[in-house]
Amino acid sequence: MIAIRDFTRSSSFRVGALLTTLASVAIVLIVYFWRLTSSDLFITESTAAINAKIAALSQVHQTLGIDAVKQAIDSGQFSQNPILNDGSQANNADAIEAERSLRSFIVLSKNEQFIAGNLAGIPLILERNERANFNTAEIVITLPNSGDRKTLRQALVREVRLGEHTLTVGRGIDDLYSAQWFGKAFSWIIVVLLSMLSVLSFAIAVYVVNRINRMSQTADKIIKTGSLEERLEIDSNWDDLSSLSTVFNRMLDTIESSVNNIKTVTDSIAHDLRTPLARLRNTLEQIDDEKLREETTHEADNLLNMFNSLLRISGLETTNKKEGFCETDVRAIVEDVVDLYHPLAEDRKITLTSALNPVSMTADPNLLFQAVANVLDNALKYSPDGSRVVVQLTSTKTHHVISINDAGMGVGEHELESLERRFYRADGSRTSKGNGLGLSLVSAIVKLHDGKVWFVHDPLMQGSGLGVVLSFKI
Repeated sequence: MIAIRDFTRSSSFRVGALLTTLASVAIVLIVYFWRLTSSDLFITESTAAINAKIAALSQVHQTLGIDAVKQAIDSGQFSQNPILNDGSQANNADAIEAERSLRSFIVLSKNEQFIAGNLAGIPLILERNERANFNTAEIVITLPNSGDRKTLRQALVREVRLGEHTLTVGRGIDDLYSAQWFGKAFSWIIVVLLSMLSVLSFAIAVYVVNRINRMSQTADKIIKTGSLEERLEIDSNWDDLSSLSTVFNRMLDTIESSVNNIKTVTDSIAHDLRTPLARLRNTLEQIDDEKLREETTHEADNLLNMFNSLLRISGLETTNKKEGFCETDVRAIVEDVVDLYHPLAEDRKITLTSALNPVSMTADPNLLFQAVANVLDNALKYSPDGSRVVVQLTSTKTHHVISINDAGMGVGEHELESLERRFYRADGSRTSKGNGLGLSLVSAIVKLHDGKVWFVHDPLMQGSGLGVVLSFKI
């Protein structure tokens, strides 16, 4: 089981995707703003405003004459900072006046003589620059009141004749170009920052998902294999997930130590009691009463078998010895098991059938025989007379599969996951003989072969029954 099988389903990815989307939208808006500021829209609007002023004053000149034009200019209707009759500004603020003059100016002159306007003299044009959509010029203007001369590197200037007079209307656009430069620089900075944020948020989302998946895979492997030796890989120490992995590994250390202690105690008890039980059995053989002797020795044999099974399971789970492994004909082993149990099946009129494909694998033949025999013995033990048991051996591209299916009493679906536990017995089998260690031994043998035991409820579709599947990787 992988906790986050698809990145798009994880909360980390969705947060990262949301941040990336918001950053992308912001980048689009900033690029739009940058293109807007770089498209000379403001300059075009300023040019249109200049043309509108000239058109209006030309109309005034045609209708009312040059005096009306002079009066309109002096009233400040077209120059933003009105000029009083005595030539002083209305607010007497030289700084504000200079700023306004830089933004927009209008001058009426005749024969190179200043007549009216919001400057102290006629603008001096130093150089003209022809553009695709408008013309600019480098000019020198004289500010009113202070008389200071100011050079405008970029200005929109248009001159028209009103009879014997010349009307000069213009606007300094240095501030517009500065705004364009600032807008472009700021836009690029924000675009870079947002791009870094998008990449970083996505990278963090992928990193978190990968780490969580690795933790989930390790935990899942521990659950499936029962091996507490697995640990989470820690490749950094700066993030919270690494701290969580460290705590998780310490928890696994504690659990492994506790489980090993329990197993050690159990194995020690089994080992220490086996010898006294063997002596006890020998003593019981001396009982004169034949019936009592058989009953007591039978119980002693059951106890010895149980302790031997415990020691056998413990040895398989802890030592992981594979000295007996060799290339094994699995079909021959399964055939031998089926032949061994055929007489028992015939006595109870149980139909024991088999469908075995040729299969070879590296295995311990004795252990494999014991595993198949234990499963088949259970299937016959819990099957009613006249029922059916089916043994199959097949192969897929990735696994060799041994399945033993019966139509016996079976177990509840909720009990399937507990069948591999030591001493576990399903409710329906508590009255029959057994110690609950058979399937635990089978599970230990299959795990030694890097396989997996699966349980199927009602495999033959008879209303009840149990299917045991031994799966081995190829």
